[in-house]
Amino acid sequence: MVTITKIENQKKNKERFNVFIDGQFACGISGDTLIKFGLSANDKITDETLNEIKNFDEYLYSKKISFDFLSYRIRSEKEIRDKLKLKEISPGTIERTVEHLKELKLLDDEEFAKQLVREKLSSKPVGKAVLKQKLYQKGIPADITERILEESFNDTNEKEFVKEIFNKYFNRVKGLDIMKQRKKMFDYLARKGFDFELIKEVINENIQSQ
Repeated sequence: MVTITKIENQKKNKERFNVFIDGQFACGISGDTLIKFGLSANDKITDETLNEIKNFDEYLYSKKISFDFLSYRIRSEKEIRDKLKLKEISPGTIERTVEHLKELKLLDDEEFAKQLVREKLSSKPVGKAVLKQKLYQKGIPADITERILEESFNDTNEKEFVKEIFNKYFNRVKGLDIMKQRKKMFDYLARKGFDFELIKEVINENIQSQ
């Protein structure tokens, strides 16, 4: 058994408390944790109970970080995990938090992928390659990525995206000779992540008629 010798408010955060065991600082905890375990000075607790207190408080803190992070926009599972690792949350608590968020329907990689693709295509259209890279960076599993891109694209609308961007950019190169026009347009559209064959098709259909 160990003895809680002092509990005091933290100077920088009055909602948290410093707990001292046998005269030595043991941990910082929230007011909710303090109430949950009914802690007060001179209480005697076991090492097991002390660890339980620390784990419970870390879980509360982990959830708060996650809820705050999610309040700005939808997040991928990888983004949540990376955020919690940055805050030095233990692996076990991260797993517990992620599962809790999934149960609350606040964490859903498929819905995240759909929203990201929808927003990108409605603002500045880009091709599958760029979107695939963005989803990869967010940690979206390959099977979800492929399915969402397949649902979001078809031969008709992707070609329309290419034509739209072609028409907007062509004025910048129309003073060049045809070979340079074709190269500039191909390079620009390729950087947007569109399929090479589709780019060639649009260029062949439009470059001579401009």
